[in-house]
Order: sequence, then C-alpha cells, then structure tokens
Amino acid sequence: MPSRISQLKESFWALPALMAVSGALAAVASTSVDAVAGRTLVNDYAWAWSGSAEGARSVLSVIAGSTMTVAGVVFSITVTALAQTSSHFGPRVLRNFTADRGNQLVLGTFIGTFVFCLLVLRSVSVEGESQPASVPFLSVNLGLLFAIASIGVLIYFIHHIARSLQVEVLLASVGAEFDASLATLFPDQLGEGRDRTPPPLSDPGGWERATPVTAGRDGYVQGIDQARLMALAEAADLRVIVDKRPGDFVRKEEPVLRVQWPGPPQPALRRRLGACVQVGVHRTPQEDISYSVQQLVEVAARGLSPGVNEVFTALSCIDWLGSALDSLAGRRLPRAARADRHGQVRVIATPTSFADLADLVFGTLRPYAAEHALIAHRLLHLIEDLAPRLHRAADARALQRHATRVAAEAERLPNADDRADVTQSVQRCARALNDAAQRLGAATGTRTG
Repeated sequence: MPSRISQLKESFWALPALMAVSGALAAVASTSVDAVAGRTLVNDYAWAWSGSAEGARSVLSVIAGSTMTVAGVVFSITVTALAQTSSHFGPRVLRNFTADRGNQLVLGTFIGTFVFCLLVLRSVSVEGESQPASVPFLSVNLGLLFAIASIGVLIYFIHHIARSLQVEVLLASVGAEFDASLATLFPDQLGEGRDRTPPPLSDPGGWERATPVTAGRDGYVQGIDQARLMALAEAADLRVIVDKRPGDFVRKEEPVLRVQWPGPPQPALRRRLGACVQVGVHRTPQEDISYSVQQLVEVAARGLSPGVNEVFTALSCIDWLGSALDSLAGRRLPRAARADRHGQVRVIATPTSFADLADLVFGTLRPYAAEHALIAHRLLHLIEDLAPRLHRAADARALQRHATRVAAEAERLPNADDRADVTQSVQRCARALNDAAQRLGAATGTRTG
C-alpha cells in the first residue's frame, strides 16, 4: 500500500485531476454567491470588473480558450525537449518530469482555470434569452485572477523546466532520492542504534518442505509490505522466506515467497501473503535502494559512450555515487532473520548490501578505466576516500576487490604517462585500503601495479 500511495503522488494526473475538481467546486460556490450578492460584492471596488453579460461571456471564453491553447503548446514543446534530453541521460528525465510536483501544479492550474471558466460561462445569460439577464460578477473577477495566476505559473514553469533539464540538477535530485530511500530502509546510523543479535534459526532444513507463493504476474517487485507480512506470519504461526528483493524481475509462476506452515496450507492466507509483494511493470525508488544508483550509473555510462562523449558528466556521476556509497557505509544494515514481538524468527529476507551497490557501480564503470585516465583516477580516488569511512570488514574487502580490477583495467591505457599516473593513484588507494583492513581486522591484500 505505501508503494501505491507513492505512485499515486508521482502520477502526472492525480494532482491536476484534483485541481480540476477543485475548479468545478469553486465555480459552483462562486456562482451560488453571485446569485445572492454578486453585484454588491464588486461595487465596493473600482478595479473590479463590472461589465455586461456579453462582456462576461467574452472574458470567460478568452480565458478558457487561451488557457488550454497555451498549456497544450507549452507542454507539447516541453515533451519534445524531454525526449531529446532523455537520449543523453536516460528515461529518468521523463520520469522526473511527470513526478515533479511543480509540473503537476502548473498543469493543474491551467486545467482548473479552464474548468472554472467553462462552468461559470454556463451561468451567464443575456437579455432576450429564456431567462432574465444574469452576470456572475464575482465569478468573472475570480476567473480574471485565475488567469493572472496562470501567467505566473507559466513563467515559473519555463524557469523550472529549463533548470531541471540541467545535468547537475538531475544528478542532485537522484542523490536526494537515494538519501530519502536510505533513511526509510536503513534508519539506524552506525554507532547510534542498539546492537541486535539475530535469534537462532531452528530446523533450517525445513525450508525444503516450504510451500512456494508465486507472484501472479510478470514484472518488477516494487515493494514488500514487511509489517503486514510479519503480522500475518505471527498470527498464523508461519515462517516466511522472501526470495526476491525490490527491483528483481519475476515471472508470474515464479516463487516470491516460501512459507512453512504449522499444518496444511491455507489457500486464502496464501493469497494474502502473496498480496504483500507488489509487482508492477517498472522499478520504483521507494523500496528499491539500487534503483537510484542504477540511474546514476546509466547517466555515467551514456556520458562515456562514443556518441555522447561527456566525460565530465560521468565524473559528476561518480561523485554522487561516492556520496551514495559513503551514506550506506555509515548505516546499520538490517538483519536477514527478522523476529516478531516474542523473539521468534518469522521472516527471512536478504537486504541489499554495500557490496551489492559497489558491484553495480564499479562493475559497470570499470571497463571505461581502460579508455579514460580521468575515469580510472576518479574511481580509485573514490575508493581511497571511502576507505577511512568504512565500518565493516566485508565492505573493505569489496572495495579491495574492485580496486584491483580497476588497476588491471587501467593497465590497458594506451598512453604510458597516463599509466604511470594511474599507478600512483593505485598505490595511494592500496595504502588507504590496507589501513582500513588493519583497522577493521580484515586480512586482505591489494595489488598495486
């Protein structure tokens, strides 16, 4: 359910639809007030509009028509620009555009103004028609105010979209999204939380007799309702293994859970357990911690491609990736075995680790170290900076493995001077990693040449 709510908030139609309904309600309310005291309300203000019925129709028609015309032209041009930009930075640009609350507000303002003016226009009548002349003075003035507001949000939109298409802003938004997901999924800072020793897991061989629960549809795991899963397992005395993580692709007949039943399997409860795993057609960043990292890696890889050749964009991506790895290194990772209130293991789920994200970052970008000396230097410098901040020996071993592989790729650089410079970076990186290994009690070695 939290994932569905997040998707609704990010949808491009939800807020505009709400503002359209608000415009309709505002039209009903204002015309109701106009029927009682519309003329009286505007007589006290010299600047207020107080024209004829024909003038009211013209004003409202112009506002309604121009609002939708401007909105259509501006948004169509914007989508074209976004499509071209996404060829350089990936499809994330389009997702950011639709999920951006400012863009939703702009579209909602145009639509709400259009709906308001259109409904108010119905209440205007001129002399000689089937009913006496009626001019909703208050409503027309509100329509004029909404038109002025639409001009203001149009100016804001042009500035906002021009800024949001800048690669620096795009990368910063990805970094902020990662930090938000990190704070939700890994709330404890190392050194601040209390130590939690996993309870013993009894009868580990019993999982061979566990009943699989399938996804029911093809797609990506978007979220897992851990609280509901734990509640169901505790109430029915179950033990559940979560075989998939958010971001994994599953087929409809592929198991996502395995359940140990105290008795015969219950089909109804089995369906409720399966409903705890949300599957959709695309990945989402709310519970998929690797999604944001993958977006940064994708932008970096596109920047290093021969067709784009924007090395400095890739370097900026590596800086933000370093920030992401640094943040995760300082977090307390959740244990795989999760117990209920009584200390009984109910759910077993493997969380995303530091090594998983390091593999994604360095495994994708490492081959480019053989082509660009700057990339080799920056990757090694990243590892050197991360080494003193590590808190787990496993994290140090992961970085040592990648440092060795980056060094091996850098040996293929065509220029001898570049190779000599990279060798110095490798040596500094090796010293930092060896210091980290000694500090953390990890007896590993790093190749330095």
